[in-house]
Amino acid sequence: MTCQETSIPFVHPVYVRSIVDCLNGRGVPASQVLTNAGLDWQDLSDDGALIDFSVFRRFVMHAVRASGEPALGVLSGAMLQPYHSPLGMAAVTSGTLGQGLSFLSRHASLIFRGMHFRLDDDGRRSTLRIRPVRPICDTHVFVMQSMVGAHCRILEAMLGRPADELAVGLPYPRPAGVDEPCLRYVRSVVYDQPCLWFGLPASLLAAPPPSADAKAFALASKACLRMESELGQAGFVERVRQVLLEHLPSNPDIHTLAPELGVSLRTLMRRLADAELSFSGIKNDLRRTHAAWYLRNTQMSIEDIALQLGYNDHTNFSRKFKDWYRVPPSKMRQAFRTSPH
Repeated sequence: MTCQETSIPFVHPVYVRSIVDCLNGRGVPASQVLTNAGLDWQDLSDDGALIDFSVFRRFVMHAVRASGEPALGVLSGAMLQPYHSPLGMAAVTSGTLGQGLSFLSRHASLIFRGMHFRLDDDGRRSTLRIRPVRPICDTHVFVMQSMVGAHCRILEAMLGRPADELAVGLPYPRPAGVDEPCLRYVRSVVYDQPCLWFGLPASLLAAPPPSADAKAFALASKACLRMESELGQAGFVERVRQVLLEHLPSNPDIHTLAPELGVSLRTLMRRLADAELSFSGIKNDLRRTHAAWYLRNTQMSIEDIALQLGYNDHTNFSRKFKDWYRVPPSKMRQAFRTSPH
């Protein structure tokens, strides 16, 4: 499989924050790494959108380069505290280790959207298998190692002690001439596996975590279900944005777009309302952001930009642009040329 720069929702901001925390702990200026990747601090809020893989890939490249630490994936994964997300809270407050692992396997995509999780139990050993949904290119080893750090930390919290019985399979060859950084956390490691896996004796599954709390588990579970519902809505809204952007030059109305999305007009309006959005609001936002992008990154005339955004009359476009930015488009283009920042 070839690796291409792909724009797909990949990870929750809490995961990127754990890498930022690791950088800060090592005295590395994380703000510069974020800027180089095209991120800012607002992108890392809990209610922010999932980080796209293309952005995450750039972030990892700059983070490893700035830190000079080849084991940054393991170290940052270990900083992903269980109590930083409803998913982790549900795992450590579950009634038994088995219940917590099962919950993790069903809902881990809330944090790692680009990964597929499956829990198998053959009666002797419980095995959690993790595979990327799509090729993750040069971030493969980093992500796999960070998964080791994160899962070792959460298993330690669930057991109330280091997971000495844990065995790990890594989907890459053993590095030559250097100690594998994952060995810092795991005693039993097997290389060249078809996927990343974590194995524990089935005898441990009935053990209750020291922080087991039925009420806290119910609250965390409810929060996870709410997050999944919001992610589902976000996925639909992203489809609406993409299809609308493709048809923007023809200035489509909501009646035209519904068949393109394969839904009825009523369903489209209801699902946008559920996400507290409107068709006109999405169109206006796309026009506003792309108008500035065209002015900054292309040599297109203002008349051509207006047509690209679905305005037949460029004077209407200029009037709307001034409503958005308080300056006419010609002045903004001049400002970009004077100072690109």
